[in-house]
Amino acid sequence: MNANGISKINLTEGLAARTLCAIAAGAISITVNTLVLMFADAIGLVTARGGLLTLLLQIIGMPLSALNTSAFWHQLGIPSPGLYSIQLIFHFVVGIGMSVAYGLVVERFLKGSDLVKGLVYAAALWLANAVIILPLIGQGFAGHSVLTITGIVYFALAHTLFFVLLATLYGVFLRKSGVEAAAISSSVRGI
Repeated sequence: MNANGISKINLTEGLAARTLCAIAAGAISITVNTLVLMFADAIGLVTARGGLLTLLLQIIGMPLSALNTSAFWHQLGIPSPGLYSIQLIFHFVVGIGMSVAYGLVVERFLKGSDLVKGLVYAAALWLANAVIILPLIGQGFAGHSVLTITGIVYFALAHTLFFVLLATLYGVFLRKSGVEAAAISSSVRGI
């Protein structure tokens, strides 16, 4: 134990705990986010979704198209990225990726409660989506060219719910795991 009464753990255990907490929090949060967005679909409300996948497909699509990979892709029986199931898998993978990034990197730099951390992370990524991704795919700032104000606001709320829930659950899981930031810091200093 150190002077603060915190048990010293090794760096590997701390990173593993943070990663597992982030994955668990992220899995729950992205599931809730997906259900909230599915509700929007059910009531006929179009929201900003698939922007990152669309951008990535635009970036890699031209070189792949030049290589005529679509015929090869089809022969292999691989589903098209336009299929809902592929988009859903991508949504979950990105959600888990953002969760792990939060747990291993971002959370350490944010100050305040879990709620504040979630709101800050949500705002930063919403702005990146609104200012960079959606304009690059031709939808304008926050998707205003293709969405109603209701769709934009609903997406912002669903997006914020994901990040606030992620930060809150991550904080709860991390505290329950017994891994404290101070313990991880002391491990790093001990290397």
